[in-house]
Amino acid sequence: MGIGELIEMVSKVQLNQEDGEKRSDEDDDPSSEKGPHTHGKQYWWGGLFLVFGFYILGSYISSGPAVDSEEGGSLGAPLSMLVIGVGTYFLFYGKKFFSKESETLEYFEAIAMAVGIALTVRAFVVEPFKIPSGSMIPTLLVGDYLFVSKSAYGFRLPFTQSRILMGDGPERGDVAVFEYPRDPSKDYIKRVVGLPGDRIVYRNKRLYINGSQVEYQPVGEYTYQTVRDTQEEATLFTEKLEGAPHPILVQSYSFMDGYTDQVVPSGHYFVMGDNRDNSNDSRAWGFVPAHRLVGKALRIFWSWEQHSDGLMDGVRWDRLWTQVK
Repeated sequence: MGIGELIEMVSKVQLNQEDGEKRSDEDDDPSSEKGPHTHGKQYWWGGLFLVFGFYILGSYISSGPAVDSEEGGSLGAPLSMLVIGVGTYFLFYGKKFFSKESETLEYFEAIAMAVGIALTVRAFVVEPFKIPSGSMIPTLLVGDYLFVSKSAYGFRLPFTQSRILMGDGPERGDVAVFEYPRDPSKDYIKRVVGLPGDRIVYRNKRLYINGSQVEYQPVGEYTYQTVRDTQEEATLFTEKLEGAPHPILVQSYSFMDGYTDQVVPSGHYFVMGDNRDNSNDSRAWGFVPAHRLVGKALRIFWSWEQHSDGLMDGVRWDRLWTQVK
């Protein structure tokens, strides 16, 4: 073998090695469209958006349409369609979007993950609520912000009006958040006083459950500020349900008696506001179906002194992190 042939052979070996290293680098390059991780991200994000979209749609359908509502329709339907559309796009056309690493993609993944975690916590663990009216004074004041347990009464199955993991459901005396039966787009908060099968009588500003008058104890006069910035006077009582005391307000001069005598049907609950003469509750519009339950009030995490014009006057420091009971 001559020197020329030997040099030619060595050159071919070097070229083959360089080609092999180049192909290996391309396979390891995260920006290469050949990497299997591209399909993984495509299916992961597409599937995640579809699951959330159908969950939102199912919740909207199972809550039912608003009745006698003067406000606009719910955002549940258009929002679910948007999320489902994005998920479908990612699932079928997301390969190009996820094929190359970029700063924009990193921001998208971080923001989407944070929003997903927040929505999961809000849907299944706790959700914050604000008190806009005085129907639960003195237990809850206008401007209180509280956490509500979303798992206390189980979970509603999307596309149905059934609940799972509900256990025994609400107990007498629970302060519960629920969808207003006449307009499910609105959330109400009241105290549960009647369980399925109970006979509830409210007469002469006194509550009777299954023939027995609930125990009352007078405390004294109570003055509070209404949402219209007027001063209201009432008598403060301590009422006991299942042996647990809670405050209520009664106005002796009010013409509103709210007389009722009803038996709570199966799968429903009778609720009342603690401000008995200033509460739109089961005495006026009937029972709360179990599938309308949202959760149980836990603790007040913030409280503003609020006026009718929406301006805040200061923080009620003594109410922060107090238990709702």
